[in-house]
Amino acid sequence: MSLKKHLMVAGAAITFSLSSALAGADTRTLHYATPAPPTDRPSNEVLRWWTNEVKERTNGEIEIEVHWLQSLVKYHDSAQALSSGLADISPMNPEYVESRFPLWTLSQTEIGSGDNYIANEAWHRVLEKTPAMAEELKKNNMVHLIAYSSGPRVNASTSRPYLTPDDFDGDKVRMTPRAVQAAKQANWNVTPVQVAFADIYSAMDRGTINGAQTYTYLMPPYKHHEVAKYAVETGIGQSMVVVNMNLDTWNSLTPEQQQVFAELNDEYRTRMARAGLQEAEDAREMMRTNKEFPTEFHILTQEQQKAWQAALEPVERAYAEKLAKRDPRALEVFESFQNELRAVQKEVADNGYPWQSEKVAGN
Repeated sequence: MSLKKHLMVAGAAITFSLSSALAGADTRTLHYATPAPPTDRPSNEVLRWWTNEVKERTNGEIEIEVHWLQSLVKYHDSAQALSSGLADISPMNPEYVESRFPLWTLSQTEIGSGDNYIANEAWHRVLEKTPAMAEELKKNNMVHLIAYSSGPRVNASTSRPYLTPDDFDGDKVRMTPRAVQAAKQANWNVTPVQVAFADIYSAMDRGTINGAQTYTYLMPPYKHHEVAKYAVETGIGQSMVVVNMNLDTWNSLTPEQQQVFAELNDEYRTRMARAGLQEAEDAREMMRTNKEFPTEFHILTQEQQKAWQAALEPVERAYAEKLAKRDPRALEVFESFQNELRAVQKEVADNGYPWQSEKVAGN
């Protein structure tokens, strides 16, 4: 090759390298912390879809790096990590830091529909008509992206199915704090036991507890079905997983980049609701058909649900009243959420989910 051609090739290579370096310099990486393992379950696929969409719609200016399995921050500490900027984006549970989030903590309830979409849509409507929610986040240096529901709660047990509170019959059960209060006030014959969620399997396996409150979609990955002979999906109560962005990070984005996030939010949360419903159905099917670890699976009737709601509702209202001492608007948010849960539940009963083409009623 001639010297001239050598110089031309070298020049082209240098130009390409400089262009690549400049393109890389223009790409900004945001760090997303999650407690989830990097599996192929539907909700993770939605998260991957969203990160790809952000990158594509910002023309490669924003790239989101997902830090799986609490590798960046423990889930319990995600609120602090978001406030400080240790994480740019992260799901969080407001109940872990209720003193800082008295209004957002009301997204965690023991009553109301446990359906992923119903809870998702109801909470979204509360946010749209309650400016105080955004104010509370701003005080904690955050801005909201989406929220999605953890889905139906399940009573898992080894002795008998817990279809009503009478079925506890003196059993030792891992319960949520407000369920413990309901048990005391309604005189349920049950012994509440404090057990970390990650320790439910070993506690049931050893007989330390006879049962535990868990979630449909989490039973297979945490192998609860291997130690529980019975699983009762209550259909009531939910924990909303709140996905926020650090406010300083948000303010550092260009208006065009902010618009990309805003435009994606509705589709992101709807896809997460659908993914949650699919994960719950996959879990039910797996437990019903598992020959090695057969689990007797039940879904409560409306009458059976009422037995739980009757005891849990006064406890939930009292909790909202307690939070109202920190922010007087807490009771208003509580009432609003419960009203929206009922409204969306009726809409779904009448018309099906938004992505369904046929009416549910009469089918």
